[in-house]
Amino acid sequence: MKIAIIFPPYNHKKFSENLEVVDEEFGVYPPLGPAYAAAILEKAGHSVILIDAKALKLSKREALDRVKKFNPDIMAFMLTTYIFHQTLSWIKYLKRDVNVPVICGGLNLAYYPRETLSHKEIDFGIIGSARESLPLLVDAIENNKDFSNIKGICYRKRSKIKLNPPDSFEEDIDKLPFPARHLLPNNKYYQFISKKKNFTIMLTAKGCPYPCTFCPIGRMPYSERSTKKVLEEVEECYKKYNVREIDFFTATFTVNKKKVMEFCRGLKGLRKKGIKIDWSCRSRTDTVDEEMLKEMASVGCKRIYYGIESSNLEILKKVNKYIKAEKVKKTIKLTQKYGIKALGFFMIGNPGETKESIEETIRFAKKLNLDYIQVMRTIAKPCTSLDDELKEKIGKDYWRDFVLGKEKEKRLPNIWCDLSDNEIDYYLKKMYTKLYLTPKYVINTILRVKSFSELERYLRAGIKMVFTKNEY
Repeated sequence: MKIAIIFPPYNHKKFSENLEVVDEEFGVYPPLGPAYAAAILEKAGHSVILIDAKALKLSKREALDRVKKFNPDIMAFMLTTYIFHQTLSWIKYLKRDVNVPVICGGLNLAYYPRETLSHKEIDFGIIGSARESLPLLVDAIENNKDFSNIKGICYRKRSKIKLNPPDSFEEDIDKLPFPARHLLPNNKYYQFISKKKNFTIMLTAKGCPYPCTFCPIGRMPYSERSTKKVLEEVEECYKKYNVREIDFFTATFTVNKKKVMEFCRGLKGLRKKGIKIDWSCRSRTDTVDEEMLKEMASVGCKRIYYGIESSNLEILKKVNKYIKAEKVKKTIKLTQKYGIKALGFFMIGNPGETKESIEETIRFAKKLNLDYIQVMRTIAKPCTSLDDELKEKIGKDYWRDFVLGKEKEKRLPNIWCDLSDNEIDYYLKKMYTKLYLTPKYVINTILRVKSFSELERYLRAGIKMVFTKNEY
């Protein structure tokens, strides 16, 4: 069958954890979920196109022209809760002219399958992994088979929504094919602080073993890929797609030291074959040591993004992330000692947050001498402990009602501290300006710029940060 996978553009949302300038400027990333789905379908013998309308800056009309030219039997979309209605508007628009079955996947289906299929334009949903269920579903559509025995899907039968949940959300991710990057515009992707092209992202594991209250990833089953498979994908990216920089999106890349050291040895082997990449990853400051950092730096690790969140220990206890300030300081120093740049993730509006605790965190962040920061609002993301608390407090599930169309996009209440929305936004901008917009930092940034496009990104973001008023 012919399947068109469409990845619509999206923009900043009122309930976002980031300031608008961050959401709009931080980067354009390859849509890994749709690329994995495309690879699964191609492996099953189907013909697939993947239209990344965000990276290509396509209008609905331009995307429709591409879909009609392909003349698909099925259209497919990835749904996330944040951009549910933006994606739904594209589904409605395209289906008016291309009246074929629509399959949707993504985390939103795991949380809200019935609510998703309450929208008549969506015919089928994949609940959980698509590796086995997606090819079976497409085969059933093609051959007019019964859907009732296909696990991990939802569908409509005689106007009633039927759910066939998967046996488990655990998965051997080594069995997944590599994402179908040959269907993507690989020269269009970048990150705000990336230096080389082509740029891509990659996973070495799914889920996270840590139970932070603000993050849904810790509730997913944790599964690691084999180092052999990761290295094979790195080599493919380098040779086939001219990738020279990779950001590993794994939630905590350094959780397994043995795997990290094995990976670094593998990269040394690739370097002997002339394959050299720059790379970055996400980590906790309590999961690295000097030996690991030295080894990572020796094989091209250029940046590590550390979740620091706050300097206040009582706040960190409340979000299940108890890491002492001295450990954070030591880790940042060791990281920079080996030439790896350190980015710190911080959150404002945490449980028990006060103006004093925020000022304390800002002072702490300045002393760390970080190379980059990203500051976020503490929000109740879907399927997190904070979301559970919010449901109990307000007596309803905002995200469920949002998917159903009963709730509009809006700023969610912060029930964990006494700061107003404007105060939280004020301190977000203050932290950015205190750490970024200093003469020393600006001069150092200009000196390490590698291209005009990189400089342009910095200038555009800086101007927006200074001149944009508080959003609420």
